[in-house]
Amino acid sequence: MTRLPAVLLVGSVCLVAQGFRGNVPAKESRTNEAALPVGRWRIEFTNGVSEVCVIGRGGVAIVDEPLRRARGKVEVSGNSIVLSFHDDRIERWTPVGQRFVVEHWFPGSQFPTASPVLGIADRAPRGRSADRPAHPPGGDVSRPNRDDSLQSE
Repeated sequence: MTRLPAVLLVGSVCLVAQGFRGNVPAKESRTNEAALPVGRWRIEFTNGVSEVCVIGRGGVAIVDEPLRRARGKVEVSGNSIVLSFHDDRIERWTPVGQRFVVEHWFPGSQFPTASPVLGIADRAPRGRSADRPAHPPGGDVSRPNRDDSLQSE
């Protein structure tokens, strides 16, 4: 009978100690990464431009459209994700069912105050034809293009 209070005391100390771990950034980082829509997405914008965006683990994104190719980083922001590309463009993706509403700003300094170009992102089907948008004949997409191809005129 004398062992029971000692076992209860040790068990209580262990439970209390587990509750005092504090903030663990690695776990939060994994939670944020789990919220990323990893994979290949095809986005159709209201101005007729389409792009393919690949979101990878670790918060990296690559976008490919007829006149532009760029890399960027992805961050979770509330219920949305924000993609900041190296060619001064920002996209905010907000989930709606299995799709995303995409808001696109160029230049990125207009985020979030100016009116964005809107689009819808769907998971791209498997296969080469769905992997890339159609490039114009003779178009050079090896370098990012800083023109305003997504902005309506």
